[in-house]
Amino acid sequence: MTKHKRFNRLKQTIATRALLSAGWAILIVLLIVLAFAFVLTKIDVPESVISVVTAAALCIGAYVGGYVGAKRNRRNGLLLGVLCGAFIFMILFLLSIIFAKSTEGLSGGAKLFLVLLCGAVGGIVGVNSKNTKC
Repeated sequence: MTKHKRFNRLKQTIATRALLSAGWAILIVLLIVLAFAFVLTKIDVPESVISVVTAAALCIGAYVGGYVGAKRNRRNGLLLGVLCGAFIFMILFLLSIIFAKSTEGLSGGAKLFLVLLCGAVGGIVGVNSKNTKC
């Protein structure tokens, strides 16, 4: 039996699927933040706009993470989306404490609510979306 077939036989739990989709979501968040940073260097914006832009990137990443995880799992979309959002929040919150030494902008509770909500919506949409596999 090849290594690939053995790996496919391993049963992934919903938490491991949520953690994998959270990893993809964080990658999406970083790419969006880099794109926004490039745009914002070309124009002069106040500090409040930067907080809104980062919150939007966080919401988009949580939505994509919930969507991708639920699409691959094909059930339990709400639970998977909420878990994905929770993992995203924990990882980014810890990184912001380590590197920025503070959490500026929106409060932690507001960011947690936004990430959980966007992840849950992404999970629901991912489960209910049409399967493109033949």
